[in-house]
Amino acid sequence: MSRASPANLKKDIAMKPRCFPGNSQDGMVTIVALLFLIVLTIMGTSAISTSTMEVQIATNDEIHKMAFYAADGGADLGSELVELNVACPTGFADDNLTISSINIIDKDFWMQQDEPQDGANHVVPYPTDAERDILIGEDSDNHTNLSIFGQTAFGVGGAIEMAAAYEGKGKAAASGGVTLDYRIFSQHLGYANSESIVAIHWQHVVGTEGNCMY
Repeated sequence: MSRASPANLKKDIAMKPRCFPGNSQDGMVTIVALLFLIVLTIMGTSAISTSTMEVQIATNDEIHKMAFYAADGGADLGSELVELNVACPTGFADDNLTISSINIIDKDFWMQQDEPQDGANHVVPYPTDAERDILIGEDSDNHTNLSIFGQTAFGVGGAIEMAAAYEGKGKAAASGGVTLDYRIFSQHLGYANSESIVAIHWQHVVGTEGNCMY
């Protein structure tokens, strides 16, 4: 049996590759991959958060517009109800009168001549579920409340004792004529506790009313 000489042994050792942990690139690749994964995670989370926020903004904007247009429509409907109410000299037949989905709480609201007062302070007459003349819809669902206030006004050259109950539809009026000027306040309570209030001015010319229907 032959033995390797010391010279050959040194030569074999020199030909074998040397592996030192400090020279390996595997650890660096892992760290880079982890950093890249963290960056992607942060970017994905940020994109999801931004998308969620944009959806919420769009939803809130849609809810706000729905509430506004419902209140605006309620105000327009209020002007029609004023005309119907004025056509009845003493107001509608009864309080809590139901016309389709409309509940007339105050039967003679056309005679209300001013907003409510609280001592020396003027109260903005926004309608609420507790104080309203008209309810559109149901309290248990999205609904619209209306408050209506008016006052007698005279045109140029007008002279009249009183237009309330309009005896003879503007009795003693001169060429200027008589109008009933109303402020109609419409409050809509909608989805997600949304609320919108719209106020419009409506002018009724005494003598142009039709027949009392309710």
